[in-house]
Amino acid sequence: MGLLIQNGTLVDPRGRCRGDVLVEDGAIAAVGQHLPAAGAEVYDVTGQYVLPGLIDAHVHFRDPGMTHKEDFATGSRAAIHGGVTAVLDMPNVVPVTSTRERLLERMAAARERCAVNIRFFALLTEDNLPELEGMWEAGAVGFKLFLGTSTGNVACPSDGVLLQQFRRAADLGARIAIHAENNGINAYYTKYYQDLGRTDPAVLPLARPAFSEVEAVGKAIAFARETGAKIHICHVSTAAGAALIRRAKEEGLDVTCETAPQYLLLSDRAYEEKGPIIKAYPTIKGEADRLGLWEAVRDGTIDFIATDHAPHTREEKQGNIWTVTGGVSGVEIALPLLLTEVNQGHLTLEQVARLMAEGPARVWNLAPWGAIRPGAPANLTVADLDRSWVIDEAKLHGKNNVTAFAGTPVRGAAAATVVNGRLYRLES
Repeated sequence: MGLLIQNGTLVDPRGRCRGDVLVEDGAIAAVGQHLPAAGAEVYDVTGQYVLPGLIDAHVHFRDPGMTHKEDFATGSRAAIHGGVTAVLDMPNVVPVTSTRERLLERMAAARERCAVNIRFFALLTEDNLPELEGMWEAGAVGFKLFLGTSTGNVACPSDGVLLQQFRRAADLGARIAIHAENNGINAYYTKYYQDLGRTDPAVLPLARPAFSEVEAVGKAIAFARETGAKIHICHVSTAAGAALIRRAKEEGLDVTCETAPQYLLLSDRAYEEKGPIIKAYPTIKGEADRLGLWEAVRDGTIDFIATDHAPHTREEKQGNIWTVTGGVSGVEIALPLLLTEVNQGHLTLEQVARLMAEGPARVWNLAPWGAIRPGAPANLTVADLDRSWVIDEAKLHGKNNVTAFAGTPVRGAAAATVVNGRLYRLES
């Protein structure tokens, strides 16, 4: 049976209008006003907003190898409850996704267990240059490069190998997603503050400082300029990093970027209040950086928002600041956080549609995802701007839901998520 989403306000980056969406055989069959049901299930969304299905273009579902933290089934369940219809999953799992064979294995496993659309990044390592073409042809959405370490301590390739990888990616037309931090700077200052005996959470942005990101962004841009490769800077956390990207765009380089809710909504002031729970890589920086990132969102420098959903167990998020694991959950709560910003006048729904649907679809060549138009897969997010609630980790739907925003009052939520035509009505 088909589905008729009726009496909603349809939103895309260009504007909004009242209308209906008719879904047949998993695709959007028609968009317009007063569409006939023709035997379809009718879902009346009067007073609510229908957005293109949200895409979280940076998640870690931990499958395989770290499924005590998350897996395809639990991660996609959380995504659906957050209005997210598609995710792009990172390669720092166990074993890392650095060969065609491993990529195909993950794709097959996800088809069995993942309830949302999913694509995978392939990892760049010191020794897998011969694998790049095979991984790209097998369906990798892009390549992932860790200039600085994160979960899994994936080593950065040496510069000569890196230069050749950029050239190969340019030849293939593949974009490289980059974790932009400088390992040498991070290692030096981490030891420096450990030797001083600092164990307070506020030491984190000193141990992995803003310049660590700025230097790595500059290096990535230099390699892109030399090779013509398309690059994407992940989870930008500094105003200076965003400024470098802005200038690279103005120069005409194909450089895109994302930031995450924690960098827009929290500053280093939060370390004292929230403690080690909010430890993430890159670290949350100062208020000037937070404000600079908002400026980059508004002027289009930042192409989209992604969560860097990085779940860990509660035990892994407790203890000494130096041993607590970096990363927080986010796929289920990004939309409520952004809708709260809409309600407060800091964003528009059109901007949310750009930042969480059209933007990632454009950067990662995912069209017709990210749009509401006939013929496109029926991936839709129905948003309720009026629901007021408090983020409670115990009521979230992932396997481990430790988040930087526990206890945060929000106004707005996904009322329903449609994934390839399947309707998930969500509790209010």
